Amino acid sequence: MKKKIVIAEYISTGFNLIYDVLSLGYEPVLLDGIYVGEDEDVALLRADREKLRNRLPKGLIHIEENPDYDAVLKQVRELDPVLVIAGSEFGVPYATRLAEDLGLPGNPVSQLKAMTEKDAMHQALKDAGLRYIRGRIISSVEEAESYYYELGNKEVVVKRVRGAGTQGVYLCSDFDEMMDAVKKELEYAVQSEGGVVPLLIQERIIGKEYIVNTVSHKGKHRMTSLWEYDKVRLSNGTNAYNHIRAIKDLDIGHSRLIRYAYDVLDAIGVKYGAVHAEFMLDQKGPVLIEVNCRPMGAGMGRKFVEKVFGHHETDCALESYIDPAKFEADKQKPYRPLRYGAVKTFILPEDMAAESTPVLPITKRLKTFYTALFDRIGRDPVITRTKNLETTGGFVYMVSDDEKELKNELELLHTLEMKYPDILFQKTSPVKETDVPRADLNEILKKMKCGGATLVFSDDPHPIEGATVIGEGELRDAYDSYENGILDLCKYESFQDLEIIIEQIYIFSDKIREGGRIIIPESTYSNLPYGMEGMEILLKIVGMRIEAPESELKGVLVASVVK
Repeated sequence: MKKKIVIAEYISTGFNLIYDVLSLGYEPVLLDGIYVGEDEDVALLRADREKLRNRLPKGLIHIEENPDYDAVLKQVRELDPVLVIAGSEFGVPYATRLAEDLGLPGNPVSQLKAMTEKDAMHQALKDAGLRYIRGRIISSVEEAESYYYELGNKEVVVKRVRGAGTQGVYLCSDFDEMMDAVKKELEYAVQSEGGVVPLLIQERIIGKEYIVNTVSHKGKHRMTSLWEYDKVRLSNGTNAYNHIRAIKDLDIGHSRLIRYAYDVLDAIGVKYGAVHAEFMLDQKGPVLIEVNCRPMGAGMGRKFVEKVFGHHETDCALESYIDPAKFEADKQKPYRPLRYGAVKTFILPEDMAAESTPVLPITKRLKTFYTALFDRIGRDPVITRTKNLETTGGFVYMVSDDEKELKNELELLHTLEMKYPDILFQKTSPVKETDVPRADLNEILKKMKCGGATLVFSDDPHPIEGATVIGEGELRDAYDSYENGILDLCKYESFQDLEIIIEQIYIFSDKIREGGRIIIPESTYSNLPYGMEGMEILLKIVGMRIEAPESELKGVLVASVVK
């Protein structure tokens, strides 16, 4: 009989632990949770679990959610596991307790506050003589006002004592913004918790934000990956993720950051397993924002992380418990990521009812595209605007051998989501019907001097002398070396699902040879969100070169194919 490893909360990146356990020859046991109450965090957790149920391997032992810790301890003890490991933030407290009560390798329960509560972890740093962020727990607006003036910082951060991602985190530029954030969070606590839940007010540190991911064995630590954050402050004061980018080559200041990260692990009492820690690096050096004693989140698939780093976080975490020889060997290896990588998180500027994801065919055409996840679209009737990591529009995972290429495409996607969101996420309200008449294709062929093979893709195909005209059903099988292409898509119905029409436009572009031209009359691009600019976006994504317009053909957009 195989030895068992219990995974406490297997959501997000922790899902990878299931297959890691199987690949190492152990039997995974899935442990749902030990919760009392129905707060927002637990509701989100349950929703995430439900999404994963259909992806679970068959025949796994499953211990369902139960608020009775002693009953869960009894169930787990009867299975005689060799390890209890947390797969997510939610699983850390009871995975730590279970491991200690069962005499298994793990972190000390006595250090649980320092490992999970944001005020306690900074107190631990202070006690250890390390740099920390000044802050105080408050539970009323009066306490918030008093501490603000005592702290003496104009800019502060308001956050929940516990919480994952950027949920409940506010960057406040002045006293008024702080008071608004405090009132909002205290009101939320009364509504969701039935009472006042303490908040943490801290001085704001301004610098460059990093992630240092580590694994530990018997108090020895090694870094598994280093990432740099890019965040965007939204109008409501919250801090939204724009992207995270893997650091391939260490730069000035990184050694000091990593050394400080190891000191933080010692100060908060980490002995075993994965830690995902966030730091700010300013002119004074590194300082901890917060630690999370579990693998990095953002739903990182193991194949994606391996493509960038040559390993993934959860296999390293498991090995840090059960394979000390491999831990020591890997600890001696230099930090050598294989490629540049990033995760783009999409920001929704407003609530929307969306059924279609044009962003998917768009991002698939990026040179750096690896995979994508847009699971909120079509699942929720209204997709709420982005307030934190949990309410992002979706993720695109990107890999490249060229750092500049990766940065350019990240910048392009951010520009689109901020300035042209309707080209990425289609609202359920139909595209407005335009009154632009269908272009005269014979005139276009003549004035554009379309010599050579010309392909016309039309939603009302009719024979045209000097060109091959095809409809939707003929598109995929069409010849793929035309010198000229004309997009003749004018029907209102053709644009009711932007995801489909954009994919068709890209299939059509593949039919035009390198150096050839694509010609788009106004009667086609006027149906897209943002009109001509919307079509230019689609063309630029696939690397086409926008040409100067012809003076004799008003409204016609021309692009050259560059491959």
